[in-house]
Amino acid sequence: MSNSTYYIHFLIVILSTSVISFVDCFDSEYDGPVSIILYHSTTADPEPKWTERGLITIQNVVTGDMSVSQKPVIASVASELQSLSKKDGIYRIKSVVRTKTGKEISFLSFVKACLLVESYLSDSVTVSVDYAGTVIAVTLSPTISVCEGHPVNTADLRNFNTVLQFRHMEQGPMPDTAAYIQKLEREREARERGDVKDNRSFLAKYWIYIVPVVIFAVLSGASTPEAGGGR
Repeated sequence: MSNSTYYIHFLIVILSTSVISFVDCFDSEYDGPVSIILYHSTTADPEPKWTERGLITIQNVVTGDMSVSQKPVIASVASELQSLSKKDGIYRIKSVVRTKTGKEISFLSFVKACLLVESYLSDSVTVSVDYAGTVIAVTLSPTISVCEGHPVNTADLRNFNTVLQFRHMEQGPMPDTAAYIQKLEREREARERGDVKDNRSFLAKYWIYIVPVVIFAVLSGASTPEAGGGR
């Protein structure tokens, strides 16, 4: 086997190994499951007292396949939510993301408690991921936009009705650098051939010569003493 053939086989082996490693890494990043534990604070205390609300499980971050299971709201928590709503307080949630590799990261979100109570605990949770499948945000949104102040019985606040939304980070438009470079190359070649015509006006072409002459004339006129005057 010649040296060139040996090196070609060596490169093929290295590239194959790299591709397999990349695919394994890609799969481990994109495949689930990813768990998101939801905690909430139902009081108006400056320091939130977190209690567990439920669990979101993402089976696959490519397809956005996920589900949520939430605990029933006990009477004391329903009363706290109703009281928080009457005080025009803020309902807060903390989302703790746990990947299958053991990593944890927390996200905070909040809405006005009256929006949650008057919608009978209906809300929307949006999970956003980046291009690598990493969760970068978990946000809570109400299903109504205005608090009208109508009374809600605590008996009607027994279960959260949550709609899950999954959002991939959208990649912005990429600049067409190849076309721009080709355009510059064509312009350079046209200038070298003399094909480019200068369509600028006379002033635009020769202003660099005209301006010094005008300035000199103005300064010369200002320095010349005025003629005339009485004896």
